[in-house]
Amino acid sequence: MLDYRLAGWIMVICNPASGSGAGRAVLERLRHTLDREKLPYTSEITARRGDAARLARAAVLSGCGAVFVIGGDGTLFEVVNGLMDPASEGTLLRPEVAVGLVQTGRGSDFGRSVGIPSDIDAAFARLLAGRTQRIDLGHVHYRSFRGEVRSRYFANAAGLGFDAEVTLRANSASHALGSTIPYLSSLFATLGTYRNKRMRIETDALPEWQGRVNSIVVANGQYFGGGMRIAPNAEVADGSLDVVVLGDLGKLDLVRNVPRVYDGSHLTHPKVRSFSAMRVQASSPDRVLLQADGEVLGTAPASFHIVPSVLTLIV
Repeated sequence: MLDYRLAGWIMVICNPASGSGAGRAVLERLRHTLDREKLPYTSEITARRGDAARLARAAVLSGCGAVFVIGGDGTLFEVVNGLMDPASEGTLLRPEVAVGLVQTGRGSDFGRSVGIPSDIDAAFARLLAGRTQRIDLGHVHYRSFRGEVRSRYFANAAGLGFDAEVTLRANSASHALGSTIPYLSSLFATLGTYRNKRMRIETDALPEWQGRVNSIVVANGQYFGGGMRIAPNAEVADGSLDVVVLGDLGKLDLVRNVPRVYDGSHLTHPKVRSFSAMRVQASSPDRVLLQADGEVLGTAPASFHIVPSVLTLIV
């Protein structure tokens, strides 16, 4: 067992709305488990956007040894950003702090990417066993909707274009049926009005490229969209980002290839490009939305880079 007494107490951050309201019940089960194991902890429930980041930052600065997250990709996104040092890019406030995840969110695509079990008891067992792995994070600079240059870290994946438009619609949809159905219904609804964007892509791996694209996905993990294996070659600890460019796909062609995204075979399509890079810059004369870990942040231009082996994750 990982001895959290040596590392400090545990901060449990719960999004009660995650899993269609299941988060609060999962928190009670985790409290009982930690009490049984006589592990010191404090727990907090989020009420609004930004709470998870604020709570994580305060806990780390107060000496916690681990942060347990009950929620989905969006809650984890906030916690990760709360753990980073705003005064030193690519640096944690306290590198020794471990992060554990009990996934109860809509998509939980990051959990799929790193193999965290969806079964709650199995996830608890992982937390108590305490095996850890150092993983990479992505970092993106972008333009906010108010025109300011901002930056955020992401654990799983970021997307520009159609993907972000779908995410924007899916985030406002009902999730009573889980994550996959709302994402797919939002995909088809967005398809009717979306127009592919003019993009310029610069990387440290390939020559500059310009053309029309449907989406650009910059991935640390393999999955997004509630189980789509968008970047099947991605690894969270390989020191690079996997970039998937969905080119100038027509509407019918996109619909036909949606099933292929679930097994990763879409990479063989002639209008799809995939490559690894440590740095990526994307710009456009068009308005292109950006999402990261399921949170719509702003617009292009956007620049991405990998932050290798920075986060200690309980796996």
